[in-house]
Amino acid sequence: MTMRFLTSCLALLFVLTGTRVDAQKLSVVATIPDLADLARAVGGERVEVTSIAKGTMNVHAVPLKPSTLIAVSRADLFLQMGLSLEHAYVPGLLRRSRNARIQPGAAGFVNCSEGWDPLDVPESLSRSRGTDLHPLGNPHFNLDPRGGMHIADRILEALVRLDPDEAQYYRGRHARWRKSYEASYARWTKLSERLRGQKLVAYHRDFNYFLSFHGIELVDTLEAKPGVPPKPNDLLRLVERMQAEEVSVILTALWSNNKSVRFVAEKTGATIVEAPTMVGGVPGADSWLKMMDQLHDAVVLALLD
Repeated sequence: MTMRFLTSCLALLFVLTGTRVDAQKLSVVATIPDLADLARAVGGERVEVTSIAKGTMNVHAVPLKPSTLIAVSRADLFLQMGLSLEHAYVPGLLRRSRNARIQPGAAGFVNCSEGWDPLDVPESLSRSRGTDLHPLGNPHFNLDPRGGMHIADRILEALVRLDPDEAQYYRGRHARWRKSYEASYARWTKLSERLRGQKLVAYHRDFNYFLSFHGIELVDTLEAKPGVPPKPNDLLRLVERMQAEEVSVILTALWSNNKSVRFVAEKTGATIVEAPTMVGGVPGADSWLKMMDQLHDAVVLALLD
């Protein structure tokens, strides 16, 4: 079979099916499924995407598999949230991959937090303040209603940089995703009118961007210090505060919905809201837009209905 004949067959297949078969796909590795979903949304059939973490995991404690190193060693593009979210494993993983294309500073490395204005920048990095401290601020901006658009923009820039011949294709997909995003964003911002001034407690500070966007007061967290499991005395003090301030909702992720959460709920009569913190964190949250819809629905149901 000659190369000319093969090329003609591939071109005919594209015409008949509308499927690209004539170009090699970019290999993309993302640290969390939110980045992976948005990479697929913008990259379409031009990318093959792998997520290191799953949506149900504690993103601060992500187990690595041998297959992870293989995927990273072959990647054309590496996406991380940044703001030290992945500091426990990404630097070593990139070094061991020996993949020059995706090292920090290379064209294939993207820190999606670049250009983002972070919350919760600590005044002190003393270990006495907790073990889960982020020097540059809170890294969970994927839960800000504005976060998806910011990330999609960073991904578009990277794909155009790496694959300029397909820039029009990526920009077209980005524009179509943006229309869906803007419709969702309009729904979410309308909810702020009802949510502003409401109160709740959370286990961890992973929902801070979401709460700040909607003007919901985070009265306290079950973790007395970030990353440190609460002690009995911490929980008793929290129970007293919730009762005094009439707080009736505990917001938690799947990974942190533990016996401490149940103890506080039993003592206060509070409703436990188990909400997604990443794509795939709860059933049906299989895209960033759907995940954010489910987060909004869960909080609205607990606080307002």
